[in-house]
Amino acid sequence: MKQIWHTLSVNEVIKEFGSDPHSGLLEEEIKKRQQKFGFNKLLEEKPLSKLKIFIEQFKSPLIYILVIAGITTLVLRDFTDAIVIFGAVFLNTIFGFFQENKTSKILSELKKLTKIKAYVIRNGDEKEVNQEELAPGDIILLYPGNKVPADGRLIESHNLKVNEASLTGEWFPSEKITEVLPEKTPLADRDNMVFMSCVVEDGRGRAIVTETGLKTEIGKVAEMIRGAKEEKTPYQKKII
Repeated sequence: MKQIWHTLSVNEVIKEFGSDPHSGLLEEEIKKRQQKFGFNKLLEEKPLSKLKIFIEQFKSPLIYILVIAGITTLVLRDFTDAIVIFGAVFLNTIFGFFQENKTSKILSELKKLTKIKAYVIRNGDEKEVNQEELAPGDIILLYPGNKVPADGRLIESHNLKVNEASLTGEWFPSEKITEVLPEKTPLADRDNMVFMSCVVEDGRGRAIVTETGLKTEIGKVAEMIRGAKEEKTPYQKKII
């Protein structure tokens, strides 16, 4: 279902997901979609301790090479070069430690943002479920003070205003609509969409879930941050 959701009308989106705006999906269908699309959560990773993060900095071929070179220069009594080499090892390790520790903290905060409850319509009834249980096509209800539990296309908006600072950095709430928007509309201006982790400030609305888990916009951010952990430090890039 790779669609540009903000360019489709309400009826087109509903038809695409085979859902009903008033009765929602059946529980049997929800289970099928959870198996197909996965649960609505970011990848769970056990956070590393600071000691573990520090030790991980030494598990690099570059560090092995530098340490061997440093030991060799010591054996040859070339103390100046040895100091330079071990200094490089120290700086690389410290820089890598702080970079990875900061990234781990950001990922932890993102996970906290996405652990929320959701109000949905299923089998014609309104119920509260864990955000992880949502599936594409679910009909979610949005009330003041709630965090948006998944990315969705609005099908109803009654003076709905959503603070999207956690995603776009803009502190002024976005006034939501249901009308179709142009394809090239920037993310921050897609007023007919709601995004996981953003906060409903005023009004109420109803949306159909379009993306869950890592396919949400906040999920993509988490993946980018996780990918940054694998990048080499500037010193490693310079050496290699």
